[in-house]
Amino acid sequence: MTGQRGLQRIEATRLTEALARTPAEHHVIWTGHPPGVRDGSMRSRALACIQEVGVPVSLRVVMTRAARISDELGFDPDAVRSAVRMYQIARPAVYLLVRRLYSNDFVAVADIPYPAGCSGRIASGELVLGRGVRRFSPPHAVAPAQGLASLDLQSAGASAQLGAR
Repeated sequence: MTGQRGLQRIEATRLTEALARTPAEHHVIWTGHPPGVRDGSMRSRALACIQEVGVPVSLRVVMTRAARISDELGFDPDAVRSAVRMYQIARPAVYLLVRRLYSNDFVAVADIPYPAGCSGRIASGELVLGRGVRRFSPPHAVAPAQGLASLDLQSAGASAQLGAR
């Protein structure tokens, strides 16, 4: 174990197995609002791996980034996945767990009672992003075309890491 709280050596096989248990269609959207988590906590450091505002990032990519914070050291991928799921009830929730549909729309995986930048709660299965809809207002504008291009690159990278499924 290291001196930095929560960091541990994550073996490649452990990461690969955790990624295989994570649905490929699950993504995380950071609304761009400041998170309400304690600075320095495992959850805050893991979620800080998401730098893209208003862009769906594959949950597998988030888990991979968090597992490789510093060389071979990182956060347990299962703990990161669990932290993202639990964060949906935060007040306010600034990291939204969504599911990518075949239509390229993104819907909430679970109820989000207090989403940041929204006028009300988001129900499980409700459209969050797509078809000209964005349920949240980021603190600054993000070009949608840029977001979808980076999404495709991130999804391709996560899929390549898992190999053909």
